[in-house]
Amino acid sequence: MAPSLLRQAGEAWEVPRDLILRRYPPFVTGGALPRGNVPVFVFHSLEPASFERKLRYLADNGYQTLSADEYFRVLVQAGPAPDRAVALTFDDGRGSLWSVGYPLLRRYGMRGIVFLVPGRTPSRPGLLPPTWDDVQHGRVAADEVLGREQAGGAFLSWEEIGVLSRSDVYDFQSHTLRHARVHVYPQVVGFLTPDMRRGYAAMDVPLIDGEGGDLLAPDVPLGTPLLRSEPRTAEVLRFHEQAALREACADAVREGGGPAFFERAGWERTLRRLARRQGVTGRFERVPDRVRALRRELAEAREAIEARTGRPVVHLCWPWHAAGATARRIAAEVGYRTAFAGKVPGTPLTLPGGDTQAIARIGEDYLELLPGRGRTSLVEVLRRKWSRRLRGRA
Repeated sequence: MAPSLLRQAGEAWEVPRDLILRRYPPFVTGGALPRGNVPVFVFHSLEPASFERKLRYLADNGYQTLSADEYFRVLVQAGPAPDRAVALTFDDGRGSLWSVGYPLLRRYGMRGIVFLVPGRTPSRPGLLPPTWDDVQHGRVAADEVLGREQAGGAFLSWEEIGVLSRSDVYDFQSHTLRHARVHVYPQVVGFLTPDMRRGYAAMDVPLIDGEGGDLLAPDVPLGTPLLRSEPRTAEVLRFHEQAALREACADAVREGGGPAFFERAGWERTLRRLARRQGVTGRFERVPDRVRALRRELAEAREAIEARTGRPVVHLCWPWHAAGATARRIAAEVGYRTAFAGKVPGTPLTLPGGDTQAIARIGEDYLELLPGRGRTSLVEVLRRKWSRRLRGRA
């Protein structure tokens, strides 16, 4: 079976499997939401019609949204949860948080918690980009706003973050410094192509050793071999490959026309043959090196966001929901009070008094399954999810 079909088959089984294993809170299957329970929903990119429909549902049914600090006080039982409280979290700091999320959250009087990646956040001085309000008032075309994340605006700029932080619509917290992956084994699994340098695809490219330090995908030479990798925050040791193989593959791509090299049939076979001849050699980092790297990812993220927003950053979201024992220990040492994850084994929903270092979150698709007027069905939620996937969207 082709890899894409295998992936689709796994995704098709994921929800039924998780329902059988009771990995969702009862409201997802039509049950109640007990008083004091605060579901935490996770969003990434935003689309106007879908996001507004969800906010309208919350507003029509009397739900209110919490900041990270308000949610933390509920978890540590410093006070009761407001009636029908939820937390809306947004990973990565994507551009549509400005263009779509900002005007709609203001319209409905709600707020969100954004987990930023400051090591990937750009600066764009000048006029701020248009928002969905500008579209609805006829000032710009819809494509100018809806296409933002496919162009150069995949991530929020520091200038936008400054405005958003002052507005109190978003509460900016940490998603680590670079949302990094690292090589962990001398096995070639692919090569850097032009598409991997852009937008969110760049976040899946492992850090590459450069003369002046680690390189992120936009600065990595095309054709660079990518080895088996894991999130930096997992309990793994990084493998530092020797430069010879990288240089040989990058030279082959450069001599073959740069980006045009990847338009020719058989380009991957060419690079794989070169990689087999050259071989992968290198060394694993030492444990103290891993500790220093993790401390940088966690501590410098806090410092960078605080410097830009002027507000404390004490809440963390693990990239890819990966948190090894070393990362968890260091996160506590550098001052994080909470750590948000995804699905947490045995914890469909984190309750007051629960583990603040492994907060369970639920996908945005399930928000309209909360109790209320106009509540949708799980069947309809799954239909929408698969409709998006068939259209090539996450």
